[in-house]
Amino acid sequence: GKKPWQQIYNYPKIGISALAVNLGNEKELGMGYGVFPFIEIPLNQRKINWRLKFGYGLGYIEKPFDRETNYKNTAIGSHFNAIIHGNLLLSFKVVDAVSASAGLSLIHYSNASFSRPNLGINIVSFNSGLSYNFGAKQAIIVNTLINRPHEWNKQIMVGFGVKEIPPVNGPKYFVSSYSFNLIKNRAEKSSYGFGVDLFYNSSLKDLIALDSANTSNNLDNFRLGIIGIYSFDFGRVSLFVEVGGYAFSTYKRNGMIYNRLSSRFHINDKLFINVGLVTHFVVADFFEAGIGYKL
Repeated sequence: GKKPWQQIYNYPKIGISALAVNLGNEKELGMGYGVFPFIEIPLNQRKINWRLKFGYGLGYIEKPFDRETNYKNTAIGSHFNAIIHGNLLLSFKVVDAVSASAGLSLIHYSNASFSRPNLGINIVSFNSGLSYNFGAKQAIIVNTLINRPHEWNKQIMVGFGVKEIPPVNGPKYFVSSYSFNLIKNRAEKSSYGFGVDLFYNSSLKDLIALDSANTSNNLDNFRLGIIGIYSFDFGRVSLFVEVGGYAFSTYKRNGMIYNRLSSRFHINDKLFINVGLVTHFVVADFFEAGIGYKL
């Protein structure tokens, strides 16, 4: 409770998780592992407590695709991947230091087309567990909160990524994005807005060459998008969920709607780092990492 956002989100848990997953196919997949930071947010204030745990980080798949030795694994083509973890659970206190929980979770492994194949691995599971809290219980801090100004602010951002296209073991293609956003603080813990994205994707010209339904021109590798934005703000960290549509795109095979899930880490009041994933519905297109500035 030392920071205002902790009070606003009902004193969530934050930490780091490590996991090991039996993927159910020893021959082609082996084991999956992951390490990721997380936040676990209470959704109510009752004795039986709804909680949402979310985090993402670095994942490892023991046996990825290999053209010669593991060609039946058509799900994922790299050892190292991103891992996304979400868990919606019920939690209640058994005794003072012991809590029990039960929930529904999703674990997703993907390299976002950095290395083909990349269908991804999804694990949906029911879960239950016990947790023990070590040490003395800390007092909850309650301070008077200062409301954020509800005003529009302008942000510019540039991001970069790398991706592959079929067939497997092909060349890597450079991707970049250039964004202008208008964002307004909706409340003390969230914001909304809209923006314009310009994408340069050097793989699109080759994809168009493989697709007889499209014609080629000098703007093949460019896409212009209009996007709606909603963010969950945790102090200097914001989780952005964005849905957009292409106002211009020569390549149309993967549709005209795109999504972006990203985190922005504010270095100071002006400068921030962005790490995100651009997708077309549930199909990952590329990871992007970049930097932005509040005007």
